[in-house]
Amino acid sequence: MSSAVAICNLALSNIGKDNISSLNEPTAEARACNQFYDLTRDLLLQSYPWRFAGKTRALAALANPEAGKWQFAYQRPNDCLKVLWLRPNYSEADPCFQTEQEEMANPYEIEQETIYANLDVAFIRYTSRIADPSKYSPLFVDALAWHLATRLAMPLTRDLKQRQGAYEVARAMQAMAEMADANETRHSSDHSTEFVTGRYHG
Repeated sequence: MSSAVAICNLALSNIGKDNISSLNEPTAEARACNQFYDLTRDLLLQSYPWRFAGKTRALAALANPEAGKWQFAYQRPNDCLKVLWLRPNYSEADPCFQTEQEEMANPYEIEQETIYANLDVAFIRYTSRIADPSKYSPLFVDALAWHLATRLAMPLTRDLKQRQGAYEVARAMQAMAEMADANETRHSSDHSTEFVTGRYHG
């Protein structure tokens, strides 16, 4: 089972640095991991519609301060890293991606934590911030460790060549992880669906 510390130790090993026992220990390695781990994780999650990070839910309606421009306003989910689509209805058979026609038919705009749309009932598919490393596939873990190694290389080694090498491996591992994710057979258990009839409240 992966953990944040285990992923950090993979990253540290990738650049030839000592492992850590805790992210809170008073070492340069732990401080660097603390500085870059969350950001690197979120950027990788945001970069691709990973199946394990996909969620679908009905949006919670808000008072609309831009009623002249948009008919409805909704609360953006707290864990939403990237919106994949907005639709007026949802079924398990819906694809994770949004077609160009759907994008034109269901436009939306995001301002901070508010999503504006012209749908009186809106379902959202989005990439969520999955902080539990046990949810990650082995290839995602490896890609994350190499991306983190890229971030750690300069503060811990000052070696630009090593950083570049780590970045090239990170890109290759991410491509492998994306390909495996795309080829994975879709099952209902692959998705975390949280919706109720009508608007979501919570």
